[in-house]
Amino acid sequence: MQPVAFHFDWARTVIRRLLLPSCLCVLAIPMAMLVNADDLSHVLYGPPGSWVKPHFFDQSASADLPDDGVDQHVLLLEHQMNAEQNESFVHYARQILTTDGVQNGSTITITFNPGYQTLTWHWARVWRGGQHLERLDTNNVKIVQQEQGLNQFVLNGEKSAVLVLDDVRAGDIIDYAYSLKGENPVYGKYFSSEVPVQLEEPAERLLTRVVWPSQRHLYARAHGCSVQPAAVAGKGTVEYTWDLRHVPGAAAEDLLPAWCDAEPWVQLSEFRTWAEVNQWALALFRVTPPLSPDLSRRIAEWRQIPDQEQQISTALQFVQDEVRYFGIEIGASTEKPADPSAVFSRRFGDCKDKSLLFVTILRALGIEAYPVLVNSTMGRAIDDWQPSADAFDHCIAVAVCDGQTYWLDPTMNYQRGSLAAHYTPAYGRGLVISPNTTGLSVIPQTTGLPQTATTEYFRLRGKKEPADLKVVTLAEGRDAESLRAYFATTKRADIEKYYTHFYADSFPGIKMSSPIVVEDDEQQNQFQTTEFYSIDKAWILSDKDKKYRCSFYPSTITSLFKTPVDTDRKLPLAVSFPEHQILRTEVTLPEAWPTEADTKTVDDPAFTFRKDYRCAGNKIVMKYEYQSLADSVDPDSVGQYLERLNESTKSLGYDLVWR
Repeated sequence: MQPVAFHFDWARTVIRRLLLPSCLCVLAIPMAMLVNADDLSHVLYGPPGSWVKPHFFDQSASADLPDDGVDQHVLLLEHQMNAEQNESFVHYARQILTTDGVQNGSTITITFNPGYQTLTWHWARVWRGGQHLERLDTNNVKIVQQEQGLNQFVLNGEKSAVLVLDDVRAGDIIDYAYSLKGENPVYGKYFSSEVPVQLEEPAERLLTRVVWPSQRHLYARAHGCSVQPAAVAGKGTVEYTWDLRHVPGAAAEDLLPAWCDAEPWVQLSEFRTWAEVNQWALALFRVTPPLSPDLSRRIAEWRQIPDQEQQISTALQFVQDEVRYFGIEIGASTEKPADPSAVFSRRFGDCKDKSLLFVTILRALGIEAYPVLVNSTMGRAIDDWQPSADAFDHCIAVAVCDGQTYWLDPTMNYQRGSLAAHYTPAYGRGLVISPNTTGLSVIPQTTGLPQTATTEYFRLRGKKEPADLKVVTLAEGRDAESLRAYFATTKRADIEKYYTHFYADSFPGIKMSSPIVVEDDEQQNQFQTTEFYSIDKAWILSDKDKKYRCSFYPSTITSLFKTPVDTDRKLPLAVSFPEHQILRTEVTLPEAWPTEADTKTVDDPAFTFRKDYRCAGNKIVMKYEYQSLADSVDPDSVGQYLERLNESTKSLGYDLVWR
């Protein structure tokens, strides 16, 4: 598991990876990535198992394809699963349409985990003019371990079988099939998967077949569709088949909320209730005493802290800041956390490791605490899911102290202040791993909401004289934590260069005149910076009217005004949430500068915007405030939302003209 962007090897990811192997061309394989000969035992070559019923594809299906810019056309995507044998069969056929398609689609990559899976490659063919050319040369198959998750500090042990096809031309059909046998032992007897109902691109046929033991229960839940399988009873089994023909591509829309599924699908699970999932998880998160002497000694030190909330804060800060994030998610470790004493000793772990360590410490201190499984992207949307062990991709913790419940994320860093002020992302729902859990819990909106208030102090002089600028930024809640982390992990010279570049577009020649001053109030979880600049040319001569102008534009506000390309929508529009930005610009001029005051208020269910412009003597003050109120806009309300956003945009910025 990984922090915030983390994803377990959960069913939706797994199945999409199985069904849609990478089409990216692998031109060179670094020798360090090649797998040793011992791992080749997990890659076999031969026909499918006797239970498999392969289907053929229609070679004429692409004869009348419209010229819509696609470089490949899916003719068949076939996935068959045998739950009793823990085996799946995948058959994929696609036609290459263009030169780009040749470049992007001539490499087959199949990912598997040799810790518990065996890959059997059945065939790889290129069809041309009704004839097929065999391309599965075992000498050309390379087994590599790329560990793409390392950039997110995750080691999962997955390997890839890579075949670079010879002599592929536009118009050819690439046809290959393979099977994977074995299931992560952490799931035990429980089965889960998904049925693709629509892809981003058009497909001539999507076929999913499940061979299911008749004595076991299988639950299917459709999302965004109403398709039903054909069911045929056999000897001790039931075969479920979803066979979809001539499936158009899913309408792609930009700026979708993370929890919105653009492509319909059917979820398969052997769990009936979340209580059953909880029972499965309880066994994984069980801690076997005793704790190590080193961990016990540290807990004894924390026990001397008289205030229980301070005990929680101290333990949380230790786990967040002194136990680095790194996940070794191989085999059962994808879901089963490591022993807390081991995590404490080695000082690293992924989200479930860190959360269980934190919970173990609190329990040893006499504080009620539990691990909590959450879905970092789907949030409250999993209310509509069939209960499943792989519905979650992240782990946090919940603690109860003095009648207060605190939802805390041990993978976050640089959090300070009271527990109530700690920011926790909008996870929405969580499965509390407790003997008393019967369903999902509602995770309330965090109280440590972000807010950043920036004040710019400009002192302007004559039109050809230099100007001064001081910028004071006060960040609270999540924004304070982000700034604290940024300053702790970035060279100060790089920060000052970046900050200067931010103003350089508006004021060419601007220079930082003094180092940034930082004030960190950890008790209040506030982080303040003060910047000092000198501007050689604040007044710029306009080419249009030959007048000197000084312009002010609230870029920090406009960066939150995201407008979609797709305005006529069937799906919701994402709004950056939570956000609260305040920008106050105070300009001191060389003389009185009379002008009219101006105010503007725009209210929408998704945001609120305020503008206040005032002038007194030689001082002008412009204040802008934007706060998002929701994480998305319903399709029917997008038009009204964009009108109000445009209304707000028209109120931004101010030009001073030298008279």
